Amino acid sequence: MSSPRATKEWIKAVADYLNLSISALAQNSGLAPSTVTRFMNDGTGKLTVQDKTLDAIAIYSGVPKNVLPGTRTLPGMGESEAVPYDPRREAELPAWVMMAVDAIRGNRNGVEPWVVKGWALDLLGIVPGDILVIDQNRRPKNGDIVIARISDLVTGSAETVMRHYQAPFLVTHSAKLGPTRPEQVDEDRVVIMGVRAGLIRPYN
Repeated sequence: MSSPRATKEWIKAVADYLNLSISALAQNSGLAPSTVTRFMNDGTGKLTVQDKTLDAIAIYSGVPKNVLPGTRTLPGMGESEAVPYDPRREAELPAWVMMAVDAIRGNRNGVEPWVVKGWALDLLGIVPGDILVIDQNRRPKNGDIVIARISDLVTGSAETVMRHYQAPFLVTHSAKLGPTRPEQVDEDRVVIMGVRAGLIRPYN
């Protein structure tokens, strides 16, 4: 974010978009509510918020940093390849799927189901409609399947992608899409947001 004011505007817009309070947004994102509310209520402009806090909100909400809700598809960037499961926007999942998600999650925060939308990893057996259970607190290791944010630093647009992590690069494995350019993780333009903790196929 370019300034504390812009960051606050983004957080408030995301909370409004999800019809949540700031505290509820923080909690649902796996954060301590005070981490976000203290920043939001600061009138001095001196407090800042860490990138990992914004990444947690982005991965929960499906709204990339720097992009206000409703303006996700921007010039030069495609639709997201996976989105956080939201029963208000997606078909309701069978009860057994949510039970499986809860079993993978256990008592950990920041472990949430994502709906696969793209074909970037079909050669690895991950296809649209699958549910990726993403752990945003797990440190990525070589060979992991990850959710990442790729940003255009000129326009400020961003997209969420699924990739195979072959350190330090993110790569696709797709028969449908063919070869694509590897992206190097640099914690600036390309940021890993979470690691696959499980894969569930709700429908055959």
